[in-house]
Amino acid sequence: MLLEVTRSIHGAWRVAMLDRNALAYFNVTIDGFWRSFGALGVVAPMYIGFLILSHGKSQGLEIPAEALPAMEWYIAVKLLAFTAGWLVFAAVMVPISRLLDLSDNYVQYIIVWNWANVLAMAVILPAVLFFLSGAVTGQAAAMIPMAAQITLFFYGYLVARIGLFCKPLTAIGIVAMDFLLTLLFNGLASRLL
Repeated sequence: MLLEVTRSIHGAWRVAMLDRNALAYFNVTIDGFWRSFGALGVVAPMYIGFLILSHGKSQGLEIPAEALPAMEWYIAVKLLAFTAGWLVFAAVMVPISRLLDLSDNYVQYIIVWNWANVLAMAVILPAVLFFLSGAVTGQAAAMIPMAAQITLFFYGYLVARIGLFCKPLTAIGIVAMDFLLTLLFNGLASRLL
């Protein structure tokens, strides 16, 4: 399994490098599909670390301690929303891939998408933590998360193109849907905090 994890993460990197043969690094079987959800186990510790470091921090805002949710509750709610969003996206892609006549590529797309999330997390977390550190202020600070998000949008586009073999407009739509689902689950989590 460790070999499959490292090969898959390397494959996710090859997607980012625009390697047309990146799919060769992934186990695109049904077993590989189910094992690819192990990427959530790779990402979860990074995400929990991020939640711990960012708890109560928002650049330029002082949040009173009494307004903060308990660290344990904050982590539990955010992690649950993150996990639910991850799994719901995979489930929502079943009817969407059928509707778009891309069912034949659904399994390999979800495999690539799952492992690509490991690389995506490795990019977004340092950028967000740097932003929250306050080391850069003003408009330059606002550019950090924006640049990271644009990078992730483009990467999601590449993942959709290589995983689904779909048209550019379809890939853009799938990335937009993924983003909207993320916003939805983040919003739900915020309501519980």
